[in-house]
Amino acid sequence: MSDTKLLNHLSGVQKLSEVGIIVSAFVAIFIVLSLSTFSPVDPSWSQQQWVADIENSGGRVGAWVADILFYGFGFLAYLIPVVIVSVAWAILWKPNFSFNIDFLNLSLRIVGFIFTFFSLSALAAINISDYHYYPSGGLVGDILAQSMLSFFSLLAVNLILLTFLVSGTTLLFGFSWIRLIDGLGDFTIRAVTWLINLPKKLKSHKEENAEINAEKNQQRQLEKEQRLLEKEQIKQEKLDKKLEKQALKEQKKLDALAKKENKKNKDEEQDETPMIDFSSPSEQDSDIFSGDTFIGKDEVLPELNEDIIDWEGASEEVEGIQQKKSVTKNDFSHLPEHARPTERFVADQNIDPLPSIELLDRPDKKINPISQEELDTAARLVEAKLLEFKIKADVVNVLPGPVITRFELDLAPGMKVSTVSSLEKDLARALSAMSVRVVDQIPGKSVIALELPNRHREIVYISEVLDCKKFNDNKSPLTMVLGADISGLPVVVDLAKMPHLLVAGTTGSGKSVGVNCMIVSLLYKSAPEDLRMILIDPKMLELSVYEGIPHLLTEVVTDMKDAANALRWCVGEMERRYKLLAEIGVRNLAGYNSAIKKAKAAGEPILDPLWKPGDSMAESAPELEKLPTIVVVVDEFADMMMIVGKKCEELITRIAQKARAAGIHLILATQRPSVDVITGLIKANIPTRIAFQVSSKIDSRTILGQQGAETLLGHGDMLYMPPGVGVPTRVHGAFVDDHEVHKVVADWKKRGQPNYVEEILAGDVDMDMLLPGEQAEGDEEIDPLFDEVVGFITETRKVSISSIQRKFRIGYNRSARLVDQLQAQGVITAPSGANSNREVLAPPPIKD
Repeated sequence: MSDTKLLNHLSGVQKLSEVGIIVSAFVAIFIVLSLSTFSPVDPSWSQQQWVADIENSGGRVGAWVADILFYGFGFLAYLIPVVIVSVAWAILWKPNFSFNIDFLNLSLRIVGFIFTFFSLSALAAINISDYHYYPSGGLVGDILAQSMLSFFSLLAVNLILLTFLVSGTTLLFGFSWIRLIDGLGDFTIRAVTWLINLPKKLKSHKEENAEINAEKNQQRQLEKEQRLLEKEQIKQEKLDKKLEKQALKEQKKLDALAKKENKKNKDEEQDETPMIDFSSPSEQDSDIFSGDTFIGKDEVLPELNEDIIDWEGASEEVEGIQQKKSVTKNDFSHLPEHARPTERFVADQNIDPLPSIELLDRPDKKINPISQEELDTAARLVEAKLLEFKIKADVVNVLPGPVITRFELDLAPGMKVSTVSSLEKDLARALSAMSVRVVDQIPGKSVIALELPNRHREIVYISEVLDCKKFNDNKSPLTMVLGADISGLPVVVDLAKMPHLLVAGTTGSGKSVGVNCMIVSLLYKSAPEDLRMILIDPKMLELSVYEGIPHLLTEVVTDMKDAANALRWCVGEMERRYKLLAEIGVRNLAGYNSAIKKAKAAGEPILDPLWKPGDSMAESAPELEKLPTIVVVVDEFADMMMIVGKKCEELITRIAQKARAAGIHLILATQRPSVDVITGLIKANIPTRIAFQVSSKIDSRTILGQQGAETLLGHGDMLYMPPGVGVPTRVHGAFVDDHEVHKVVADWKKRGQPNYVEEILAGDVDMDMLLPGEQAEGDEEIDPLFDEVVGFITETRKVSISSIQRKFRIGYNRSARLVDQLQAQGVITAPSGANSNREVLAPPPIKD
């Protein structure tokens, strides 16, 4: 046979071997399924009854196979699949078929298998109870056991069978028990020796580690000292070079001054009469000119002569020239007042840059927490009360908090959440609670929640939340604290990410305390150079306490007309900042401040790109400075909406739409959450909202777009809806007392005075700040028909809205405005008498 045919033959045998392994595996799996799903009622070899459905996974064949194997081998039937797979693996899993077989070894293994299998069957039959109605060792084990028990006792039979089992396993697997015992003994001796020597090894290891660490520390110390020496050498070299350059510059300038003085003395000797030169300065005299400012020589030059020169005096005069140059160059008069680099407040170095947390009250002793037994009892009570309303639910988790306790419920299949939500008042009555809130959706969980108020309510102090790690580690200057969540963890938010906030709630719900808490948080996080505020307080009581702190851009606004001017100023400042951002090529205020800082650090400050010649007395544009974030807080903007009206809504909407990148943020609070105050336009542009306790579901839907705020407990209990999240978070607001606010305000007043911007309340409106179609106040145009109407009424000597309406064919509103304009101009009198008659004051027209 050729080599090619031999290879083809071998590959065919190999394929058949692989098929055999697959078939063996299938047979073993089938037997395992049949044995594991065996049922005594299935029709089989020993059971001939009829059933409708066969429970065995192998069907009728599986039932027969399981019955035969259990009847023949008992529990050892489960070893049959293992034997089949093992034999198939040993015989068929070979890449090349070979007839070289050790028949002696094979015979011994077969004998060992018989001994092992039969002895196990007999041992199972003797020591294990029967399986169903089959012997535990099967028919084989039962016959062997009964035969041996007729000659030997039970103990002797067990010893004989164990001897056969040990001998059979030795022949089957081919290992030596003596070697195993010897190996175990050797391992035990090594383990005991290692345990005895372990303390010595640990001690030597510690000594080695100590030596290594000492060497490393010594090496690090040497490297550190070497680096310090190198840094000192580099600093000294730089300082020497700098001093040399300064000395050279001063020497050159002093030489130039000496030459000028010598030249002056020579000119005086040649000409007895002094001459005044009105021509332009020469190149040599360029050092005493600075822009448009000319510094006279009598002010600059020291008294020099040919023999004695006062070098120190000359150097001081040169430094004076440089100072005057710098003063003349930087002129910021054209910028808005809050954007100028004014003299900032400078606190004492011994005083911390921000107020101390010790100014705030610390909480009293904590109320004892609720025990686990009380929580379990309350959970069983909730389940029982729900069952009374035919709601089957299991309490799977209980979360106790400072104000409420949340019970997470797993509803029975088919139970609707709306059924539970509609029973809030009934559940509150049944559980003797003030109110019950049902949370129908918990993100990440398939359960609902029932929130019940605690019997003893704890107060969340602002000092607890401000002193937390989350607030201190946050680097944003607009970080605020709201309070604690239902588990007592602090809730810290960032106003820059909101970017505007709408707060609403009824009187007494804790709204004003919440706003004060936000402002105090900002005062504990930001200095005036990072944050400026405009506070609008129609009540004249809530925010007036902050009067005089250096963060304010203007005095606390109490007149609503001034509030409209303040909002209008914010619109103008927003537009100016956007122009700056566009010119510099950044997208937000943080990028702008970063670019300004990098430019100054590199020694190339950025000049104002909006500056134009004529804006100031300077020859060149001034340098740009860091811009602070502006936060506008309105305590009751419903009053402002009522007085100012539509203009206020448009200004708020315009700021809310665009002012985020410019660093202007709004906090609007109101106690009247109606649709005419919180309009759809305002809600669409302010996604972040906080709802305190309200009186009805309609008010809750107006604020949050869903109900739930009407079941709050008041006194700071709120629902906080962050942007982009449809499920509000329940927060227990932090409490800040009036005397704590006074302490913080007094601490800030010691650090500096406010830099008020008069333009904010002045109402000087530029055309760029006006809304589309809006006119500046006081510039109302006179109606085009005014002169004709004057001629008509002076001729007829009668005036009425209806007569003007008929004569000039105009509408009632325009006719009424014309009458008001006639009265304002003094053409007619005010209405008087029962019929509201008006008299014409203007004389009749003169006829030619």
